[in-house]
Amino acid sequence: MARAIRDAGLVRVLLAVGAWLFVACVLIQIFLVGLDLFAKVDASFHRDFAYIFGWLAPALVLLSRTRDVSRRTQLLALVLLLLFAIQTLLPSLRQQVPVFGGLHTLNALAIFGVAVTLARRATMEVRGSPPAAT
Repeated sequence: MARAIRDAGLVRVLLAVGAWLFVACVLIQIFLVGLDLFAKVDASFHRDFAYIFGWLAPALVLLSRTRDVSRRTQLLALVLLLLFAIQTLLPSLRQQVPVFGGLHTLNALAIFGVAVTLARRATMEVRGSPPAAT
C-alpha cells in the first residue's frame, strides 16, 4: 500500500515537471520564431525543436492517467496533445488554405495557455492542495 502511494506521488511529480518543461519549450519556440523573423536564422530550427519536445505531449497524457490525478488535469493533458497535433498539421495545410498560417500562431497561444494551466494544476496536486475550480 505504501509503495502504491509513493509511486502515485512520483507520477504526480513527473507530470508537474514534464508540464513545466513543456511550457519552457513553448517559450523557446517563440524565441526561435523571433530569431527567424528578425535575425534571419534558418526556420528549420523552429520545426525541428517542435519535433524534439513534441514527445512530451503524449507522455503527459500517459502520466496523467492515474487515479491520483484529477479528471480536469487529465482532460487538460489530452487537450494539450490534441492542440499540439493540430499545430503540427497546420503548416503543411497553409499552401492550400493560407489562413492556416494565422491559425498556427493562434493555436500556439492556446497551447501555451493550456500548458501553463496544466502545469499549475499538476503542481497544486503535488502539493496536495485542491486546484481551484476554474
